[in-house]
Amino acid sequence: MRILLSLGVVLCLASPQLSPAQSGNPGASEDAEIERRKILKAADQVDRVDQQVDQIQSRVASLEQLLTELRQQSQSLKESLANAAAKSSEERAALLEEVSKMLAERKEREKPKTAEKPAASKTTEKEGYEHVVAKGDTLSSIAQAYNSEYQLKLTAESIRQANQLPKGAPLKVGQKLLLPSK
Repeated sequence: MRILLSLGVVLCLASPQLSPAQSGNPGASEDAEIERRKILKAADQVDRVDQQVDQIQSRVASLEQLLTELRQQSQSLKESLANAAAKSSEERAALLEEVSKMLAERKEREKPKTAEKPAASKTTEKEGYEHVVAKGDTLSSIAQAYNSEYQLKLTAESIRQANQLPKGAPLKVGQKLLLPSK
């Protein structure tokens, strides 16, 4: 806008004011016409630059509006994500609680089954002893311990046969073995 005003002033000042003495000089008229065309061309260029500036300002304004909208959408998405995470956490806790209840119910149902099993009968004691494998136990060490404590004549092979263990089968901690008394 300022450029246009400046050009307007320049046009007024540069417009040829021919004096009667110069009116007869064709070279001066041509020079004045060339100057006038240059000024008009510059004015057209200034108009185009002003239009481009207006377009750029309009585009910047629309981009600023778009940026504001994107920020709002981003904030909305963050809130949605936080809500989804909270809901997921609640659902996970509910599922874990439900699974815990199911496991507890299953344990309760299995307890009567184990209680229904008959306790070790006296015939089992007459047939042998029950041993729970501890860390470091071997068939040989078990046989030796029971032989010395109960005056038995056990061998690693007799324990293996009584429990139907394959040769070379490893013992597991907590495994129950029947040790024959004969």
